[in-house]
Formats: sequence, C-alpha cells, structure tokens
Amino acid sequence: MWLCIRATSSLLLSLLAFFGQASEYNSIYRGEAGEVFTRKPNAFLVEMVRGRKAGKALDVGMGEGRNSLFLAGAGWDVTGIEPADEGVKRAEAEAARRGVKIRALVTTFEEFDFGESQWDLIVLTYEPTKAIAPKVVKALRPGGAVLVEDRHVDTRRVWPTGSFENNELAGLFTELRVLRYEDVWAKPDWSAKGLDERLVRLFAEKPVARETGCLWEGKAAAVGKEVCWGPVSLVCGETGWRVVKGSCEVQTRIGLIQP
Repeated sequence: MWLCIRATSSLLLSLLAFFGQASEYNSIYRGEAGEVFTRKPNAFLVEMVRGRKAGKALDVGMGEGRNSLFLAGAGWDVTGIEPADEGVKRAEAEAARRGVKIRALVTTFEEFDFGESQWDLIVLTYEPTKAIAPKVVKALRPGGAVLVEDRHVDTRRVWPTGSFENNELAGLFTELRVLRYEDVWAKPDWSAKGLDERLVRLFAEKPVARETGCLWEGKAAAVGKEVCWGPVSLVCGETGWRVVKGSCEVQTRIGLIQP
C-alpha cells in the first residue's frame, strides 16, 4: 500500500509540471516527483544557436537554468525568468559552480517587461507560448530569433497534455521569418512517463531592414546603376534589378559588347 501511495503522489507531482501553479513547481525542483525533466540543455536550442553570434538572450520559464547555463557558457548575456524561487535558487547555485554569469529573476511572464528591441534570442520551451507570442516580435532586435518547443494536441493520445494544432505554432509569428519548423514524435524534455510525444519546434527570426542597392558579380551597385547582360540592360532599383530599355542592345549591335 505504501508503494501505491508513493507512486500516486509521484504521478500527481509529475502532472504539476504540466498543469501546476508557480509555487507547486518548487517540489518538482526539489526532486519530490522523481526525474520528470532533463537537466541537459534543449537539443533543438543547442542545434539552432550553433555558429550563431552570441548576444542578449531571454530564457522564459528557466526552471533550474539548464538552457540559461548552456547559453551563458557559450558566451551569451542571459536573463532567465522563473516563477518558482526554488528553480532560481538552484540555477544561481549551478551558475556559481560553473563560473558563469546569469541574471535570474523570480517573476512571471505576465509581470516581466520584455521591452522593445531588447533581445537577440528568446527561448520558450514548454511555456504558454500562445499567451507570450504577442510580446515576442516587439521584444526582439532585428535579426533576433525566437525558439519554441512544445506539444502537439496529438500528444493527448498518449498523455493528457498538448495544445498546438497542425502548423498553429508558426501562425503565431507571421511577422518573423521561419528558419526551421519541425513536427515530430520524440521524447520531450518534460515527461512523467518517458513516452514519445508529438512535438512542434520553431526557430524564427525578426527580419532586418533591407539594404538599398544591388550586387553585380559580387560587387556593390548603387541604386540607379545600369549594367549590361549581353544585349539586356539592367538597372538597380530600390527593390533590386529590373530590365529596362537601355544602351546595351545598341552597344552589342556595334560590337562594343560581346553577345
């Protein structure tokens, strides 16, 4: 009977990882629910930032800091927010042990000021992305990116969680340029039973302002520049090259340009 009670208690604590309030996560971070989440950085995050220039990163719902600590170790200036003080305490202790710097705050995404053009990376792994999405585009710097991993509704076939329909995640960030989107069955970072679940992943970037001018054979060409491509005249406009009636055809006829 004691084993049954203990197993039931563990299951209830595990479910808090998906449905619980901020204070209820403290027991999970103290290990009272067993191993329900990985302490390794999110694999999709590791892959997506590889080779990317480090900058200012915001880790929303940082937990014990696994993603924040990874980013800090890779040279990022990291701020992590987490409503459970036990998670923040453990993240700060691990940062001190590793000799890396993070800014860890006990707060919620509702209370935290995301700011405007503040972040080069915003990380949302297993967070209420639908509620947070409106803050993201404004908060990202041009060229900055958001990374999301969460569950598809089909996960409910194997476990009672999951909120995204087909392609719904990408639709939250229509102002961003999608660099990577995945919809796969795999083991999630948070799992009460270690099952494969249907996961959706997104890495999307805020567009930078378009540069004026064009490129011709690897060299810059100013707006208004005319070049010849055989008998065809091309002029650089505000949005790129366009074909015009120019002198190229005449020059070709008289032998100044080889066709």
